Amino acid sequence: MNAPRIDELIRAFDLPDDAYKREEVEEALTFREEITPRLLRILQEVADDPVGWALEKRNAHVYAAILLAHFREPAAHLPVIRAFSIPREQQEEIWGDMIFQTLPALLLRTCGGELTTIRELVLDRAVPEDVRFAAIEALTLAVGLGMTDREEVVPLLAGLLTGNEADTGSDYWNNVICSLCDLHPQDSLAVIRQAYAEGLVSPDYVDTSDVERDLARDREDVLAQLRRTAERRVPKDVHEYLSMFAGYREEAYEPVRPRSSPVECARRQQENRKKKNRAKNKQAKKARKKNWR
Repeated sequence: MNAPRIDELIRAFDLPDDAYKREEVEEALTFREEITPRLLRILQEVADDPVGWALEKRNAHVYAAILLAHFREPAAHLPVIRAFSIPREQQEEIWGDMIFQTLPALLLRTCGGELTTIRELVLDRAVPEDVRFAAIEALTLAVGLGMTDREEVVPLLAGLLTGNEADTGSDYWNNVICSLCDLHPQDSLAVIRQAYAEGLVSPDYVDTSDVERDLARDREDVLAQLRRTAERRVPKDVHEYLSMFAGYREEAYEPVRPRSSPVECARRQQENRKKKNRAKNKQAKKARKKNWR
């Protein structure tokens, strides 16, 4: 069997360096059936012992998540969610920017075409906030990919602007507004304006002028842009998942539209949080950024 070689591949993926293992990834693709249980086990280990995994500075989890998503492995859907739903300190140390840049694609690629669990993540207050943000974006991208209809997602998101969906001061509603803009805000304009009036939305993330700008655009143009964004955010080439966040980009993508894009909102939220925490964990984050961002 190929067990010895698979062991070698996993060890190569685990090396704490900044070299992208492109050849090893290509070889792993040829061992799909044999390597999948090992990759699932890695995600399980992250979920079961995030502190230990973070302390060991291991990297195999990144390749495990990406390969399982590329395989469209439905058995990876819940393990992916569990592996990302860890305490925030370990979440940032282990996954870095993947939670914003890559998790939405991982959710969509492993869901088997069924969005029920992703919807549940959006609605569940017990789920870590950043995972909920990724789920909101995943539903939005699903429209762009033709996995669901706009008419299914817009009412769901518009119903999430009551003020009861998250804690006071949360960026949850900012992300909802961003997604509604990416889907065209015309149908949800009344609840969007009410959310601003009640102070749920921060103008620093998406201002009312941004909403009005998208409102003035042709709906089909907005949805065409969403389709282009979805193709970038959920690439077909396995290597592009890593290049999106690891600095290994081989071809330049068109920049994601700022301010009214959910991922940009999430990135701003993350940067604000990093500034607050930089003094106490600057060295750890610097090492992780060097390796994976």
